[in-house]
Amino acid sequence: MDKHSTDNTWMLPAVLAALGLAAAIMLTMQFPPVVGLGTLVRLPVFHGALTWANFIIFTLLGIVGLIVFFGKNARLYTWSKALRYSAIGLWIFNFAFGMFISNFTWDFTASAQPGFFMIMEEPRVRMQFAVSMLGIAVLILPMIFSKWRTLSLFDGIYGFGTLVMVYIAMNFGESLHPSNPVMNSEEAIIRATFLAICFALIIMSSGIVMVVRSLLVRKSKS
Repeated sequence: MDKHSTDNTWMLPAVLAALGLAAAIMLTMQFPPVVGLGTLVRLPVFHGALTWANFIIFTLLGIVGLIVFFGKNARLYTWSKALRYSAIGLWIFNFAFGMFISNFTWDFTASAQPGFFMIMEEPRVRMQFAVSMLGIAVLILPMIFSKWRTLSLFDGIYGFGTLVMVYIAMNFGESLHPSNPVMNSEEAIIRATFLAICFALIIMSSGIVMVVRSLLVRKSKS
C-alpha cells in the first residue's frame, strides 16, 4: 500500500460517521411529540441515545485496555488510545449538550436558585460531571506516564469504572431525571425509534473511533 492510500484511510470511517450522524438526526426529527414537552422531547431523546452509544464505547475501552495490558499487545494499543480519545470526547460533548437542553426541558420557575445548581443536584448529572473530570485526568496521564502498558491499564480501569459509576448513579435515586421514560413507554413506536437512533449513533461513534485511530497511526509513522 502506498503512502497516499495510507494517508486516506480515515476517509471511509469519516463517511461512516457522517452517515450515522445524519441518520440519527433524521430519526430524531421523526420522534413523536409527547404531552408536556411536545417536539422539545427530541433533544433529550438524542442526548439519551448518544449516552447509550457512549456506554458501548466505554465498554470497548475497558475490554481493549485490559487486553492490551494483560496480553502485552503493543499493536492493539492504538485501538485503546483511539477509544480513549473518542469515548472521553463524545462524553464531554454530550454532558455539555445535556446541561444545555436541561434548561429547555426542566422547569425551574419555582426555584429560588439558578437552574444550574438545581440540575447539579441530580445524581446522574453529578455522575456525568465526575466521568468528564476523570476523563480529562485520563487524557493528562500520557504527560506523566510514558509506557503504553501503564496507559492501557488506566484505559481499562476508566472504561469499566465509568460503567460502575453509571450503575451506582442509576440506583441512587433521582430528583429531576425520570427513570428511563423512553424504554418504559407503552408506545412501541417510541421505543423502536429510540433504539434506531441509538444504533445510528453507535455507527457514528464507531466511525469516529476508526478516524481517530487512522490519524494516530499516520502520526506515528510520520
